[in-house]
Amino acid sequence: MAREMPESMELPLSWADSGQSVLKLNIRHLWLCGVWPLPGSWIFEVYGALGLVLGVWNAIESTLALYFCWGDMDESTMVFISTFSIGCGTVKMAFFMCNRRQYYALARSVEMLVSLQSEFCSADPALADIRQGSQRRTSRLTIGLLLLMLSQYPVWFPMPLIARPDERRLPFAQHGWDNNTNFYELSYVVQCVIGAWTTQISNSVDLLFVSIMILTAAQLQILTIRIASLKREDIEVKLEKGISCVADQTDNSCSDKMYGKLCQCIESHQKILRFVKHLEKTMSSIVMTQFSFSVLVTCVSLFQATYSTELGSVLKCICFLPVPAGQIYLYCWSAHNITEQAEAVTLAAYSCSWLKASHRFKRALRILMSRAQKPLVLTAAHLYPMNREAFVSLVNASYSYYALLGQMTK
Repeated sequence: MAREMPESMELPLSWADSGQSVLKLNIRHLWLCGVWPLPGSWIFEVYGALGLVLGVWNAIESTLALYFCWGDMDESTMVFISTFSIGCGTVKMAFFMCNRRQYYALARSVEMLVSLQSEFCSADPALADIRQGSQRRTSRLTIGLLLLMLSQYPVWFPMPLIARPDERRLPFAQHGWDNNTNFYELSYVVQCVIGAWTTQISNSVDLLFVSIMILTAAQLQILTIRIASLKREDIEVKLEKGISCVADQTDNSCSDKMYGKLCQCIESHQKILRFVKHLEKTMSSIVMTQFSFSVLVTCVSLFQATYSTELGSVLKCICFLPVPAGQIYLYCWSAHNITEQAEAVTLAAYSCSWLKASHRFKRALRILMSRAQKPLVLTAAHLYPMNREAFVSLVNASYSYYALLGQMTK
């Protein structure tokens, strides 16, 4: 779908454009993290490249730390947790920066999607409430989860200074080659900056896609109400005819009106389906990355919280456990809502007044129902479905790996 779009759709957004977007919070937070230029300059590019360099530096530092602490299960698992979490943000940042044009097009497509049924929302307060409610939900979810992530930093960053004040400990990977003696203060600050930067990028990218899926599900919900409301319009016409034949309200004109409104619904449905395919193609690689890293982080965090003898490590892992599990759940929950709303289109079509409608109305309605019966399932890398069952299976996978680590430890 991205190739069918005009080139103007893939141009960078300006600061003013982002301010008018329903994804304003997500876009500007990504800009703050150095990922989404508004528009961009060489200084911004250097700023973004610095984030990638720090991510690579963390991978090298963690590899060396694992080499020197190998055999110490408590120390090794803590390094794995930080490495997987920071590595996930770094990989997402690389994917995002390599495919910026797709994200520009996606942001503009979201604006077109939200305005797709604005005419009907303006005429019906119930539809307007659904649209506005979805926008409020995305804003609250974005702010709430970013604040939740910020609440992790006071637990992880100063914990070495609180739990072991007499030792020169670093927040994540320890420098076993020099016993944290060289450049200790600089290393401490760099690890804190890397951890905060990459985790904010990781969560912001997730929230961008989750917000888009929430808005898409709302558009499908609006569409189902529009289709079902054809019944009410037909009843009103019948009541008018029962009293008198007002104006030029004949059977043919009534049928033409219903058929025209059904065609509008079908057109909206087709546009939403095309947008969902575009969304899946854009976010597929990032979702698969998140699923993979979240399973690993959840497994190792649970293991560390269970078997560690250090209170500080246990506290950090317990506080951090909801984050990777929550990231998986948000994707599965929002994608599952799209699937459910897409399935509801068939029921809405069956609920409208089709019994005494014209033949072409019934024919068009059958086509709509046939297409709506095909499950609209978003996938990760076109391999793994995103739904509530997938969330349960991923959690089970994390627990299986955790049980395996426990057996190995014993």
